[in-house]
Amino acid sequence: MEALRKSQQKTARTARFAAIETLCRLERTHLPAGVFFDKVAAECALIGSERHLAMNLIYGVLRQRHALESLLQSLCRQPLSKIKPFVRQALLIGLYQIFFLDRIPESAAVNESVKALQAAHLPKNLQGFVNGVLRESLRQKEKLTTQSRMDSTGSPFLNHPDWLIRRWQERYGQEAMQRICASNNQQSPLILLVNTCVTSRVQLMADIEQEGIAVLPGAYSQDTLILPDFHGAVSRLPGFSQGHFQVQDEGAGLLARLLTPIVKNGHYLDACAGLGGKTGNLVQLCAGSNATIAAVEPEAQRQQKFRENMQRLHQGAPVTLYSMDLLHFAQDCDLRFDGILVDAPCSGTGVTGRHPDIRWNRQESDLVRYQQNQLALLEQAAEILALNGILVYATCSLEPEENEEVIALFLDRNPDFMMEDCTPYLPRAARQLVRDGFFAPLPGPSIDGFFGARLVKKHRLV
Repeated sequence: MEALRKSQQKTARTARFAAIETLCRLERTHLPAGVFFDKVAAECALIGSERHLAMNLIYGVLRQRHALESLLQSLCRQPLSKIKPFVRQALLIGLYQIFFLDRIPESAAVNESVKALQAAHLPKNLQGFVNGVLRESLRQKEKLTTQSRMDSTGSPFLNHPDWLIRRWQERYGQEAMQRICASNNQQSPLILLVNTCVTSRVQLMADIEQEGIAVLPGAYSQDTLILPDFHGAVSRLPGFSQGHFQVQDEGAGLLARLLTPIVKNGHYLDACAGLGGKTGNLVQLCAGSNATIAAVEPEAQRQQKFRENMQRLHQGAPVTLYSMDLLHFAQDCDLRFDGILVDAPCSGTGVTGRHPDIRWNRQESDLVRYQQNQLALLEQAAEILALNGILVYATCSLEPEENEEVIALFLDRNPDFMMEDCTPYLPRAARQLVRDGFFAPLPGPSIDGFFGARLVKKHRLV
């Protein structure tokens, strides 16, 4: 009987329960959503469509947080801070389904939210409270629909922390700030970088279309495809197991191009390799050049994922992974590289559309800490760059402390380097994304926010 009870309890922990539990853990810790979701999804035995639904609900609530909290407050007498976290998140999940999703029946949005409280063993009075609030929202839906889109001043909800809104407004102006926020509040399309070492964009596009999936050519690169309506498992797309593509935003895929032209028989380094996405970009750029590629990644789980990605995409490529950080690698490295990509850890404010938890997990005071680490990485990389070599600095941040200021500080300390305009090294369609010589796209419908700078090592002035 005990085993049966545990089995029933586990079965009751559906996608809604997993989404609510993940949001509660995020609220307590401010760690990345992925850290908790994988663990919660495993605890709840979510697979396939249920796992996808849970992630959709989590990210949807994070993208529409202020709008949903405004709706909830209008339906509750007590301040939201007084409502138990699991109950509050269950209500936000329910309201998100009712006001922002079209394909989920309203009855399911209500009933499944109540069942999540049952699975959490919360008392019946709280289950009744959730049921009552959500049913009241249905009775008032016509009036509340406008409130879910506009704040008390009649302006669209921006759904970003005040400090980010202020910074973007001061830097880019009111209209651009609103465009950035609006773009971040939409679900990002799936973007694929075609592995041109094994197939072509034309062929992969045809393979995907044959499966009845809508696909468009990328806006800025000839090696990318956009799947505007695809929300299934990427592994089920044609060509995945054969390594015909990797998932990568157009902006991220363009950063490695700032290292071109590739030197024949040259040596290249991905100094912050992560899962290997940009290492894969380097492999494609170096094809036919007889160049070698090194990658540095200190974290064990990322190393494993890196190896899996290289096995799928570029088996046999001249890539060596070093299981250490850049500081220790540089100290023991006698080789001098022709090109180094430093894709530095950053605040991630340029990719908060694709990763909406970021906007709520960052503080303005974090930027100085990031800058210190970024500058240290640049200077470590500079030590192992060959004369006339290219050092590319990149982030997925929009903040000047992590971008232009880092470059200015680095150049001031290293007079043997000079900055070059990124424009000539990008595809023609992407050259419009260059500002003041930097590759600096703002978040939009088919691209995330990034920053890239191209630095060249010249003779030291005496």
